[in-house]
Amino acid sequence: MKIFKGILTLPLLLGLLYACNNNDTNVEKDKDVTGNNTTVDETTKNNTTNNTGTNEPIHNENEKEKTGIKATDVNYAFTDFDLEVEYADYKSYDVEYENDGNYIYAEIDDEIKGVEYKGDQAYDHIVKALEQLKFDKATNDEDVRKEVLKAFALDENYQYFDLEVKFKNGEEKHYHFNK
Repeated sequence: MKIFKGILTLPLLLGLLYACNNNDTNVEKDKDVTGNNTTVDETTKNNTTNNTGTNEPIHNENEKEKTGIKATDVNYAFTDFDLEVEYADYKSYDVEYENDGNYIYAEIDDEIKGVEYKGDQAYDHIVKALEQLKFDKATNDEDVRKEVLKAFALDENYQYFDLEVKFKNGEEKHYHFNK
């Protein structure tokens, strides 16, 4: 009788083990699947997919996104422009622009409207505002604040305003206002 129970238990255990098998038939042999739904090709380490299953590259959040604009095609009074304006309920408007002499980098994180842009798309959204900015290192801080708020069409009812600018001559200036 014990032999008969053992014979019946064996197929049941095999079925359970087969059901717990971790082989995914949808994953190619040469690829490893990571826990965040990205697929990494072991031979090149550069084929990735995002969570939507498309073949768009996944960007590191700290990675700057360059635009297709040539650095020589822009002529602002500054090479770096980093603006952060925070409003009530911790909603902020952040703009980053950098011209390193070779490439233009641009990012917008607008929590008020719930949008985030990088690269060409960000630059397209800020180019008109950047073109309106005519201040230089000698401009009064209050005038700079007003000019920036007007150029980016931002509300005056902020909690704090923080702007760091690096001018073409390499001089850096920090503008900070609290309400």
